[in-house]
Amino acid sequence: MKVVPIFFPNAGCQYRCVFCNEWMATMKSFPKSVTDEIYKAYKFYHGDENSELALYGGTFTAIENWRDILEKSHKCVKKLGMRGIRLSTRPDEIKDVDFLKANGVVSVEIGAQSMCQDVLNASRRRHTAEDVQKAVKMLKNAGIKVSVHLMTALPKDTKSKSLFSSFEVASLMPNGVRIHPTLVLKNTELEQKYLNGYYVPQSLKEALDWVSDMIAVFLNGKILIERIGMYQDAETLKNVVGGPFHPAFGEMARSMLYRKYLILTEAKRVFGPPRLRSQIIGRNRDLELEFLPSDRIIVEGKAGKIAFDEWLLKYVHSLKEMARCDL
Repeated sequence: MKVVPIFFPNAGCQYRCVFCNEWMATMKSFPKSVTDEIYKAYKFYHGDENSELALYGGTFTAIENWRDILEKSHKCVKKLGMRGIRLSTRPDEIKDVDFLKANGVVSVEIGAQSMCQDVLNASRRRHTAEDVQKAVKMLKNAGIKVSVHLMTALPKDTKSKSLFSSFEVASLMPNGVRIHPTLVLKNTELEQKYLNGYYVPQSLKEALDWVSDMIAVFLNGKILIERIGMYQDAETLKNVVGGPFHPAFGEMARSMLYRKYLILTEAKRVFGPPRLRSQIIGRNRDLELEFLPSDRIIVEGKAGKIAFDEWLLKYVHSLKEMARCDL
């Protein structure tokens, strides 16, 4: 499935979160003609019958004329023969799910960022964790797929809080999740806090540790992880002034989870699908393990053979013991 994106940077946002400058993140401006923009994007991204139009950026359902934009977008989608529309918005701005459904919306990305209220408050999100729960349930009841977006290392965040957020979101059983560590962008309140010494971004090593454990939670819950890390191209990367950016962050985070598996089981050899070889041992070559092809991921260690799924269940149980909002 292809995505044909149209961006509405900061549109509809009643407030500015401390970390947010969507124009800097996307280098896009509000489209003058939504219809023209859709046709241009469809051609540029080689859209086809397996494509979905994505209305990204800002708070789409809080844009003053969002219903008019959605109706026009739906007409274009039907004319082009695309599969449907996905959009992103805040959890407290989910309005008229019947209208969304009737106008081709098949998926909504909810910007939750955290499920701990002190983190939300410190980030100036101005919504609650309960808003996220209500939004997910409302959309799912309407038959609309839901993806939840989480960030790590926002102001006042800790690993325990990010894990708590992961378990809370997993319990809602969304169709997918997106995770990325906080990057400090130019012209944001977070940049000023960073420059004045009031905010310290995560190191790459710390971000990989946190996110790899969040991946474990969602893998164990059989929830699709749609994206790990914040995409930046050569132009938008110029606007990142701090934080754990790496172009292969997602691959590295998954590899970190496998590293924990290999070390904690004291693996001597590992079996797994060839397509996962680079994640399992590609970045863990220092462990000097033999890799053999197999349909399942299994290690041979001092305790015998241990399957990844079996280890993951126990590992996630140990993570749940440290997942709290008050730490």
